[in-house]
Amino acid sequence: MSEILSQDMMNAYRKELVGKLDEAAALFEKLLEQGNDDVDSATVRKHLGNLHFRLGHLRRAKEHLSRACELDRRNATMWHDLGVVEYHMANFDRTVDCCRRALELDPNLQPAYFWLGNALYHRGDHEDATQAFRDLLEHYPNFTIARFHLGVLYARQGEKDKAEEEFRRVLMKSPEAAAARFYVSS
Repeated sequence: MSEILSQDMMNAYRKELVGKLDEAAALFEKLLEQGNDDVDSATVRKHLGNLHFRLGHLRRAKEHLSRACELDRRNATMWHDLGVVEYHMANFDRTVDCCRRALELDPNLQPAYFWLGNALYHRGDHEDATQAFRDLLEHYPNFTIARFHLGVLYARQGEKDKAEEEFRRVLMKSPEAAAARFYVSS
């Protein structure tokens, strides 16, 4: 990688790290425009996609992350990130596809289970959503929001005792969780 490109890349990273997201995005865009083979455009596009997501530019985020996934089809985090954007665009079928692809590539990518579970829930696939949250909690038992979602799923499926157990576990970690308290009987 040439020294100029290295410097441009470092400047873009610095801007991103200090929260100057618009400036960082402009620098990453400049790197792509240069079209130099020394630039890993999948990585640059991943950064651009995530920057645009943080800036609320969902379509641009999706464009960059989709292209990043095309360029590096074996990168689980790129698929996960695209799934998160798809979720926020309410494209739940596409979220499921992206998260499943991410987990196929890296079964230990735990946040993908979270987004998969949420997308499955919104699609009405409550049993599969329940399993996704169980899989996540098996590895990360203190993932409180996932535990809350699991409780909601149990409640929706009529499994009141399991739901209450999950909500009590949420309250042990977060006593101020009013939503969980609502579901727990006195």
